[in-house]
Amino acid sequence: MPLLELVPVQLSLPLPEAMGTASVDAVPLPWVSDGAIHRLHHRLADQLGEPIDLVGTDNRRTLLSWKRSHSGFLSVRVQKQFALAEFSVHRALATYIRSGDPDARRAVNAYANAFQPLLGARAPRYSHPLGQHHDLRAVLRQQNRQHFDGAFRGRIGWSRGTPGRVRRTVRLGSWSQEHRLIRVHPVLDVADVPGFVVGFIVFHEMLHATMDPFDGARTRTHSDAFRQREAAHPDAARTEAWIGDNLDALLSY
Repeated sequence: MPLLELVPVQLSLPLPEAMGTASVDAVPLPWVSDGAIHRLHHRLADQLGEPIDLVGTDNRRTLLSWKRSHSGFLSVRVQKQFALAEFSVHRALATYIRSGDPDARRAVNAYANAFQPLLGARAPRYSHPLGQHHDLRAVLRQQNRQHFDGAFRGRIGWSRGTPGRVRRTVRLGSWSQEHRLIRVHPVLDVADVPGFVVGFIVFHEMLHATMDPFDGARTRTHSDAFRQREAAHPDAARTEAWIGDNLDALLSY
């Protein structure tokens, strides 16, 4: 097991919207010297009041993450462009890492938004919504009409699963706010999977699109209002029961 076993708290910022499976070409970012990274390292350590391990990354998606080891030592990974920021931004970085302060987060986001368009991003890979057994576009239209008054605007497709793997978990659906895209796991594109299951998974992701405005956080939570609306769906209970009864098959896709 690695020394740093805890799940990191992370800040991910929205990326430019892309179309289809095409990618947005990344452009060169301003050069960041080792000295600038060294200065950022010392500033963060001083602001945090403890020694840290800092790695400047070229990551174009996760701009900031950190972990504590069981011994309590803090490791920080940060996009190199933050090393070029003013002291006030470095102070906000430290405050956000230390306490999750929302004002500090806004300051970090404000600086990141200045260079974020330069980062570029690949759109999530997905397959045509017309599967072998289920047509996701038809499912989306039905859920949109019945539960969202036709107000949902976004795309849908099958995600690119890797068959033949034994899994401990499976993510049946996902919503990408930055790309306005719902992806459904291809394990559900099977004749034995009832249409109501696919419909409910799509509905769940549509709820994320309409009830969880993206604020840059990597992790989404299901609020009480979200859970109440989800439970009110006519297929909620039988979908949950079907998934429970067929979990082994879903995990062995």
